[in-house]
Amino acid sequence: MAALLLAVALERRRRGTIPQVRVFRDRENPLDFMDDVDLIKKYRMNRNAIYDLCEALNNDLSRPTKRSNALPVSLQVLMALRYYATGSFQSVVGDGYSVSSMSVSRCVRDVSYFITRRLQNEIKFPLLDEQQRLVKQGFYEIAQFPHVLGTVDGTLVPIRAPHDDEHIYVTRKGFHALNIQGISDSNNMLLNLVVRWPGSTHDAFILANSGISEEFESGRIQHGWLLGDSAYPLKTWLLTPISAPRDAAERRYNFAHKRTRCTVERTFGIWKMRFRCLHKSGGYLSFSPARCVNVIMATGILHNICTRKHIPLPDDTDEDDSNQQAETENENEQEQEQEVFQDGRQARADLINRVFR
Repeated sequence: MAALLLAVALERRRRGTIPQVRVFRDRENPLDFMDDVDLIKKYRMNRNAIYDLCEALNNDLSRPTKRSNALPVSLQVLMALRYYATGSFQSVVGDGYSVSSMSVSRCVRDVSYFITRRLQNEIKFPLLDEQQRLVKQGFYEIAQFPHVLGTVDGTLVPIRAPHDDEHIYVTRKGFHALNIQGISDSNNMLLNLVVRWPGSTHDAFILANSGISEEFESGRIQHGWLLGDSAYPLKTWLLTPISAPRDAAERRYNFAHKRTRCTVERTFGIWKMRFRCLHKSGGYLSFSPARCVNVIMATGILHNICTRKHIPLPDDTDEDDSNQQAETENENEQEQEQEVFQDGRQARADLINRVFR
């Protein structure tokens, strides 16, 4: 009987006696039915963190009217988070919410832009004495390396080949990317992020032309130093490893330096593992370089929020692979002889004599 009724209905539709009705699926809000474990797995943030993010961006993302079925703020944020977490094609992200790929693109664009504008203070270098003391203490507990204010390095984020000045975005590994400079603390928080240089730019050049370098050079930041790899110049505020250690003290210095400095590589690994749109396993960012800058900066801000709120990584992430990827990129990109300043050499020698002898 049911089969007969179905056949009759199909025949009536074929003859045009039943009007064609287009059915739109309801846009269900995952915040209404998913628990924190599922939210973290799919969006990398728990319910409270997502609510806080929606509240921070509400005035910027909400539409003055509901004409044209405007997307609610929560859905815009969730679609952007889903893209950050997976790096999937925007059409794939849109299919999960019954919206077009263009709508997803606009959501990623708007959410990224307003996160970087409204929440930029989530990434800040410690300037107050108490803040610096806590950062130094955290680093000292790793390998007893004193007075470290941060570890600095660069990492590559693949992007689509841009139309303008395409060649300067090609890395030595042969793909298009942005070279991102990051400074982290011992807790894998990003203290400073420079997101604007093409992939062919060397790490030392990026640091020399950054605001943090000016702060150290001018003396506005004192009584501490950064740790960097051998691609960076040796300065009074930037300590690098010894290329050919001559005795046990210098080897102890190198060992402590490496153990302490690897925190920035671990930070990059966690950051890219949490937001796969940055990792080469997620493909590449399919936007213009200017829009890629906002996406990368937004994910850096969200990484700090997740770290500060102790939001765990999803169970399906592979931390070792991400750390190895970040470290491999760094090694392949930094084939340049270290520049040594005499006052930097003296500062390093004094430290070795005082601490590692």
